[in-house]
Amino acid sequence: MKKLFSISLALLLAGMLSGSAFATGIPEVVDVDYPIVWTETVYNGSGTDIATGRVVQWDFDTSDPSGNDYDDMCPYVKTADAAGDIWTAGVSLIDNGISNGNIGTIIIKGPAIVNDNGNSVTADDLVETDASGYVTSHDGNATDESTLGICIKDDHPDYYTSAIIYVNPVAYDKD
Repeated sequence: MKKLFSISLALLLAGMLSGSAFATGIPEVVDVDYPIVWTETVYNGSGTDIATGRVVQWDFDTSDPSGNDYDDMCPYVKTADAAGDIWTAGVSLIDNGISNGNIGTIIIKGPAIVNDNGNSVTADDLVETDASGYVTSHDGNATDESTLGICIKDDHPDYYTSAIIYVNPVAYDKD
């Protein structure tokens, strides 16, 4: 048992030292005065910056880290570029975009301020991304699509053209 523990500890430390110890940020403590969100550490290798409060999608085609066998499997993201895209991943943090070539954080579950760019969103309705990474009402008419989540409030008084969305991306097929 002691040997198994030592091996497990060695593997954990090796992962941490290699820089691959990133994990999904799931809160362990509840503070009723602050929103509870799950976050994910991601990399923007898309060629353009990701603005704040924008819907992002997984960018597995760009995921091509040098020197390993994990092509198309790493946590690369880009600004969503298709309405209701099945690869919807989450939302970049408000006031904290992700510049090209850098690591950043996205919200993958929980309430977030999301830029709607004047698109129609309605409280208590499902929402998705438009073709420019802004949140919009969910049309539900396509196959291989995904929802971003549910609109909590259709406007945010401190952030012009933004809504409060409970982010919880779900892919589906309407076949």
